[in-house]
Amino acid sequence: MGDILESPSAERNKAPIWDMVLGRSIFPKLTANADAEKRVDLKVLELAAGCGVHTEHFVMSFNKSFKDFAIEWTPSDPDMEARLSIDARAKAAGLQRYILPSNGWALGDAGGTACGDGNSRRRQNADVRGSETADFAQHLEKFDLITCINMIHISPWSATRGLMDCAGKCLRKGGMLVCYGPYKVGGTATDSNMRFDQSLRSRDPSWGVRNIEDVCAVADENGLEFVEKIEMPANNLSVVFRKN
Repeated sequence: MGDILESPSAERNKAPIWDMVLGRSIFPKLTANADAEKRVDLKVLELAAGCGVHTEHFVMSFNKSFKDFAIEWTPSDPDMEARLSIDARAKAAGLQRYILPSNGWALGDAGGTACGDGNSRRRQNADVRGSETADFAQHLEKFDLITCINMIHISPWSATRGLMDCAGKCLRKGGMLVCYGPYKVGGTATDSNMRFDQSLRSRDPSWGVRNIEDVCAVADENGLEFVEKIEMPANNLSVVFRKN
């Protein structure tokens, strides 16, 4: 399939993220908000989109589950190969009507920003030519939802700050941010995640499993209210924020 890349980890977690988070909780709330505002369209920004496995699955699932609404999905990743894969997947699946051409927004240090497919080995040597600093001015209060999957732990802390800055500026009032991945709570985590943290830091000292309290603090600084954390398979969490 040419430019299409594969991601076993994204294939494993795409269904739980949809079934347990987006399809069950997030989109029912957002479509209710849109309905109350007499809107039938929802706009989503997917940061650190990786090779497009999540993009394709989530858009197809939305179209099946919320047929009275239209989705406009903007995938973003600083890696050129990832963006080519996203666009190729959208074309192959016949989803170009719903998935906009991917962009190269970089949050914080572009060269260290991870991708939602969790492919950290490829990301360590990422080709970020063509990535760009996010221009929030063009997207103020535009999006109903921002997703960020498996980025926070495989990127410098500046990327998390950039993520929250983006969400604070680009989400509509009442819009939501969903962050998925491993976290520490109160400075500790499962044994497997603590070992994972050590492994990440040995590869890049700026990486690591983050304290959820620190992530929530940066979110709060940007006008994002913590809503809930949802326990996911493989000792991961989905952390949900709302823009006030």
